[in-house]
Formats: sequence, structure tokens, C-alpha cells
Amino acid sequence: MLATRFNKPFDITVEEVPDPRVVDPTDVTVEILYTAICGSDLWTFRGIVPHAPGGIGHEFMGRVLDIGTDVSSVRPGDAVIAPFVFSEGDCEQCRNGLQPLCERSGIWGKDWAGAQAEAIRVPFADATLVPLPWSADELDTELARRLMPLCDVYATGTHGAVLAGVGPGDTVAVIGDGAVGISAAAAARRMGAGRVVLLGEQPARLAIAEGFDVETLRVSRDESSVARVREVFGGRLPDRVVECVGMQSAFDTALDVAAPGGSVGFVGVPHGVEPIPPMRLFGRQIQVCGGVAPARRYLPGLIDEVRTGGLDPSPLMDRTLALTDAAAGYEAMDTGAALKVLLTTAGGSHGS
Repeated sequence: MLATRFNKPFDITVEEVPDPRVVDPTDVTVEILYTAICGSDLWTFRGIVPHAPGGIGHEFMGRVLDIGTDVSSVRPGDAVIAPFVFSEGDCEQCRNGLQPLCERSGIWGKDWAGAQAEAIRVPFADATLVPLPWSADELDTELARRLMPLCDVYATGTHGAVLAGVGPGDTVAVIGDGAVGISAAAAARRMGAGRVVLLGEQPARLAIAEGFDVETLRVSRDESSVARVREVFGGRLPDRVVECVGMQSAFDTALDVAAPGGSVGFVGVPHGVEPIPPMRLFGRQIQVCGGVAPARRYLPGLIDEVRTGGLDPSPLMDRTLALTDAAAGYEAMDTGAALKVLLTTAGGSHGS
């Protein structure tokens, strides 16, 4: 089968690798029909996050090929989707919906084989995979564009809004115009926030956010946004802030623009962010909470909203390429020419 391989920074190839097979009783193998490139993959691509040469990617959906003897939730031929974290399902953290905290959890392409491939072996299948309410034959590119964001970016954005405590009538600022930031802003609107303003730099991405009924504010990462945010919100600062970048400037902005007594949820994986001085929070009574999104917890509800037409995150997937063109997809996202790239395998439909 074919799989994308990270060789070194800015060097991505697609190569032949052995087909996966069931090893443990809880395993399944999945023919991947659609996968994607995530903004977090760019940290690896650019050499910012160390990554050994090998498979990459953590988002996929497809058709079950083979199952282990202990698997009961899916059968060969079923259409399934996976969260970006696998987990064993029986521990206290999994039962509490905090799957990334499971001691046996891992991320595809980091702790396991990469998901930018034509097939993959899935451990703990009953706890990890989510059956889809469509047949595998119904999975075309149009549907994939609506479902693939749920594996990571839309679930992560939703988690950011949850961590920030967004509720009906709240005013919300979201820091970051990537796919996670746009997802967080859209999720905050769906959670009943009164006003949501997304802060970002790129007009094309801000335009995508506006399609989700979100206000936008174009800012530079090198400027203080407090005065402009206060002006947008009519002289006050927002109740809730969601940070979706993970860099020092974004984190500083999130803390600076939160109203006294407000809260900040952060889901941008911190890279080079300095520890927060306690007095920076204490004096204004700011609550801060962050962490890796338990996408498995959110997936069933999000899938159902897509099925019923209440949710359509497909604008986040603004380019579709064949798996064999993965290197071009990385380049497009690295340069900002694409927000998020959908990759189709030989088994997936390239039409929409």
C-alpha cells in the first residue's frame, strides 16, 4: 500500500509500505478512503516539533477490512471514522470522556502508524472507531469534506469553547484564524454565545469564518489588540477567550483581552510559551484551562449534526488532492495557499 512519509523538514514523499494486519484481538484494519493534512502536521513539516522519519497524519475515515476476535462494534465493510487519539476505553479517564489522558492512548503518526495512507491497523477498535450512519459506498468527497474536520480540528475547536466556559449570551473572542480557530468560533456560536469575534491575519481565512456567522477582526501578531478588541465589544472586553494557535504572542493576546473575572480556554499546543506568572491571573481573577481535545467524546454528536444538516464544516476543507500529491498539499498549507487539505486514496471518490 501507499503511505506518506516524513523524511526530514520540508521533505515529504509517498512510498510503498507493507499492508497492515490484525495483531491483537481488539484490532481492526481499515481501508482509508479519505485522510487530511492538519495544521499541527506543519509543526513537524517545518522542523519545529521533532519527528523521526516515518508515517505521518492523524485524521482518517474509511471501510473496515478485518477485525480481531474481541471486536464487537464494527464488521468488515462498515464505514467508520476515527478521532486523532486512540484509547483503550475501560480506564477511569476514558469513562469520564477524557480519552487523551488514558495511559494507553496515542496519536496516529506519532505513537502509531501514520494515517496519511491507504490502510491502517487500529488498536482498541471498539473504544476508538465511530461507525458512520452511511455505507462505505456513500462516502464521496462532498461528504468527506463535511466529516473529516470532525476527526480533529472541529472537535478541538469545540473543546476550546467548552474549556473557556462559553454559554448562552456570552461575548467571545477567538485567537487564531486557522481551521481550529474558525471551528472554535463556529462552535461558540452554536453554543449560544451572543457575539463571537475571531482575531486573525489572513483575509481569506477571515472570510471563511464569516461564513459561519462569526465577526472578524484583522490584527497583526506584533501589535497589542486590547484597545481594538475593547472597541469592537462596545467598550468592554469579552467574557470568554479561546486561544487556538499555541505561540507566545497568541497566548499573551488571549490573556490580555479577557475581561476581569473572565476565562480562557486554550487548545493551541504550546510551542515555546513561557510559564504564566500567577499574579497575571490573580489580580484580574482570570480562569485558564487547556488541554488536548477528547475528540472521541464529541464525535457521535457532531456526526449526528452533520447527518441532520445542522452542521456543515466543509468550508474548512478548501483543497482536495490525491494521496500521491501529499507533498503538494503540505506546500499549499505551509505557504497559506490552502487552509486544510483533504487527501483521497485510490479507494476514495475524487469527485464531489
